[in-house]
Order: sequence, then structure tokens, then C-alpha cells
Amino acid sequence: MPVLHTQSPEILKMEGLHLFHAGLSNCSMRVRLLLDEKGLEWTSHPVDLGKQENLTDEYFRINPKGLVPALVDDGVPVTESADILFYLEEKFPQPSFTPDSTPDQAAMKEWVDLAADLHMKAIKTYVYGSTGGATKKRSDMKRYAEIEPDKALVEFHQKALDGIPEEEVAQAVQMLETVFARMEARLKDHAYLVGDRISLADIAWIPQYVVLSFVGFDFSPYPAIKAWDHRIGERSTYKTAITDWLPKVPTWLMLPMMKVSSWWRRHLTQ
Repeated sequence: MPVLHTQSPEILKMEGLHLFHAGLSNCSMRVRLLLDEKGLEWTSHPVDLGKQENLTDEYFRINPKGLVPALVDDGVPVTESADILFYLEEKFPQPSFTPDSTPDQAAMKEWVDLAADLHMKAIKTYVYGSTGGATKKRSDMKRYAEIEPDKALVEFHQKALDGIPEEEVAQAVQMLETVFARMEARLKDHAYLVGDRISLADIAWIPQYVVLSFVGFDFSPYPAIKAWDHRIGERSTYKTAITDWLPKVPTWLMLPMMKVSSWWRRHLTQ
């Protein structure tokens, strides 16, 4: 679990829970959702990815990979959204989002780990590839390559600028369809992914549905998944953790805006 040690006075003096996050980030959504489901008080630190606020020296002291979200708990940084979920569940066990039985606990962990495993090779590849998305500018890449320790992230963002190959997008779709077929089979006869109440498995995957729907992924073959999202969407925390943080523009306008912004990043900032 990436619980980090820091000597930064600015971080060490942070009391309570502080979340550094971005509105449309699916990884940020799941942490906001668990924080609100547990009724925890937390201080919000929005990170504007478009303005590259995640690439500042100050933010890299919080998360050495420059990713969102990052949690600071009484001066202790915790990174990677799946690990933050497990961290919060362990430190604040009530209300519980872990099933009672050992087999269900293993299944829940598998779903959370799968969300993390597919984040770049399926979710981000589909989102960036289908929309032409890019959050980096070409003029950012030299410095980004120097400061980013995870070279797979550097490679991904360079590929996003150059255009993700269609075959990689198709592979991402295939991976997602395999997972969603499995989810659909489960949710046809059950309210939740694991057990008989909401768990970290649902909290990890609901944001995937939200983000993929936002960019036009076809969920019509998966009516049970859509009903699952509607069911969880009726919880008050869905609004405070997800809906309230989405861009305040219609979906039909958001996608063209994303494409124009990405074109600008690719072509006007050589």
C-alpha cells in the first residue's frame, strides 16, 4: 500500500483528511464516494489537470507520480485510488463496505484490483482513443519525461498526443466488453457486485460506468448494469461525490469541446 513518508512541512502540518482530486477523474470519484458514504469530513483540494497543476513541484511532493487522487491523512500521503479505498476501509471500518464472508471479501478485492489493472490499458485507452483526448501539451512532454518516474505514463501520454492506434482502442473495447458481460451476468440476479449490500467493489466500478457513459460507450447491451447505476445513483452520496463534480455542460457539447481541446494540444503547441 503506497503510504508515503514525507519531510515536507506543508504536508506534515495538514490536519485531518485532505483529498487532492479532479472532477471527471474516475479514480477521484471512487475516493470521494467512499469518503462521503462513510460520513467523513474532508478538505477538498481540486487539481486542474488541464492547467497541469498535477505537474508542479508542490504536487509531486504529495504524489511522486503526479496522479490524482492523493489523500493526506494527518500529514501522511496515501496514493493510488484502490489503495486509498482499502486504507480508508481499514482506518474507518464503520460503516463497513466489506462483505462478511471470506469468499465475498476475496471477490470484492478482485473487483477493486481489476479496476486498477484495467485503468490504463482499457479505461484510459478507450477514453483517450475514442475522443482524441490529451491532457498534456507537446511543450510539456520534455519536462514531464524528466520528472515522471513511471515511464509507462510518459509513453501513454505521448501516444495520446500522437493518436492512440485504432487496434489498441479495439483491444480496450474487447477487454471492457468481457468485464461488462461478467458484471451483467452477476447483476441480473443481484443488487450489487458482491454480497447483498454495497461494497468497495461497487464503489470502485461505478465511476467507470459514469466516465465511459460520458464519452459515449454503448451500455445498451447491459440493462442490469444500467439499473445498478440507477440504484446507486439514488444514494445522496452519488450526487455529492460524482454528479456535483461533473462538467456543467451538456454531454453533446462536452465531447466536441474535448476534441477541440485535444486538437489544440496536439497541433498548436509544438
